[in-house]
This record gives sequence, structure tokens and C-alpha cells, in this order.
Amino acid sequence: MPSEIEKYENIISSLTASTVAQIDGVADLSIDTGVVGRFFKSQGNSVQVTLTEKKDAMIDVSFKAYYGYKIPDLAYRIQSAVIEKVEAATPYKVKAVNINVVGVVFK
Repeated sequence: MPSEIEKYENIISSLTASTVAQIDGVADLSIDTGVVGRFFKSQGNSVQVTLTEKKDAMIDVSFKAYYGYKIPDLAYRIQSAVIEKVEAATPYKVKAVNINVVGVVFK
């Protein structure tokens, strides 16, 4: 049976992924850069959640952005939306939402 922290990690991860996917300018919630050759494709989740016993949450989000969107503005909108949703739905206080743009998609 998962602990409370594990349960909330899953809840926050799903909530974050669904929130980010709805933001205009986000092409793909992914960490796959598509880079081959001497580099390896990334393996793992596009949303990483770290929780503390003090009810603090740190969230890492990796995604591909559509070409033409200003990355700082897009990052701010993602951070604001994730903080609002997570704090409204869980007992955790979001201390950080770290943004990683892993690629740009041309429409």
C-alpha cells in the first residue's frame, strides 16, 4: 500500500501533466528530445514531483514548445497554473516549479 507521500506524488504528477497540457504554446509534454547519435534519448517522466514531510512540493516539468511562443512568458503561465491547481487540490505548498524546454515544434 502506498504511503501518503507516494499517493500525493502521483496525484500532483497527474494534476500537473493535465494542467500543462492545456496551456496554449505547449506542444508535447515530453522529455524525448529526439536526439540520436552520440547522445541518448532521455528516459523517464516529463513531470517529476518531490514532496517533503513539511508539506512542501517541488515540481520539474519537461515539455516541447511551439515555435513563436516566448519561453519566459510560457514558463510563467505554466508555473502560475500549476501552483494554483496543486495548492487548491492538495495540502501541499508549492515551493518551486522548474521548467525544462526540451525542444521546439514547428507548426
